[in-house]
Amino acid sequence: MLGFFKFILVSSLACLVMSSSPALAFVSGIVWGVSLLLGGYLLNHKNIILIFGLNILLLYGLAGSSNLFFLLIFGIPSFIMGLLLAGQKGYYELQKWGMLTAVLLTSMFIGMTYYYAGDAAITNTQTEFEQYINESVNLSDDSEFLKLYEEQGISPEDIKSNIAMAARWMILLLPALYSIQAILAVYLVLILSAFISRKKRLPILSRKPFREEKMPWQFAWVIIVALSLWLWGRDAMTNQYYIGLNLLVVAIPVTLYYGLAGLAYQWSKTAANRRKWTISFFILVCLVFPLAAIIFIGLLGLFDSLLDYRELDHKKEVKR
Repeated sequence: MLGFFKFILVSSLACLVMSSSPALAFVSGIVWGVSLLLGGYLLNHKNIILIFGLNILLLYGLAGSSNLFFLLIFGIPSFIMGLLLAGQKGYYELQKWGMLTAVLLTSMFIGMTYYYAGDAAITNTQTEFEQYINESVNLSDDSEFLKLYEEQGISPEDIKSNIAMAARWMILLLPALYSIQAILAVYLVLILSAFISRKKRLPILSRKPFREEKMPWQFAWVIIVALSLWLWGRDAMTNQYYIGLNLLVVAIPVTLYYGLAGLAYQWSKTAANRRKWTISFFILVCLVFPLAAIIFIGLLGLFDSLLDYRELDHKKEVKR
């Protein structure tokens, strides 16, 4: 019973901070997610459902539907992972369903917002974003910011045009940016929960070493669909183009993560006397050719899921 009230207190305080302080919303959302996830293991189904229900009532009472987004990226995914953990599912099973739930809910939320808001609301949002940037960097005609760039041959019209273009792209890529935030939230909830589990010596949430993590091969289909949509609508800049573009933006950090895992694996296999030169060369390439390095690391993560060049699946079969 003491544990039940402890989880109510922690989750309720997290919801209160998340709702009242935008600056601390992400951190308190992670705390809320951890309490729901670990609560799934330490409490019974009835209690964790009751706690989640009370959290929803608290969020709705504090700010109504304005807290819906927090519920979608922190609450529901963590609650589902907590139920899966109660059913004795492993770390990567929780990760798969948690991230899938978060991305789908976030995409539906953004899509419905765009649908009901219409083009006029999107245009107004872009205008407000441009005004915010102009005020932030003080783009008045006599500002020092503009004078500095004028001395370098860049006209004020060019600067304002670039800001307007950046604002437009920010609006168009909002679904991808929110999805990345949702993926990061699930990842941090799991990482922190696994850390607490190790400290408490709980027999749950065991992870592989980072160098042995591999992207699920099914994710390659997401990239294939994204590229197809992007190419299909590219000439006419249709909705297919922007959907594909958003999917590609979401895929970039995922493939980079697993590409870095592949590099970490190769690093672990490198002889000790060669590691210094290897890391120096890698850092130099990243500094001189950052875009090429990003593409290479991303492709490394993608093709490992298809080709298994580290032979992780083969090693798994041998152990069995």
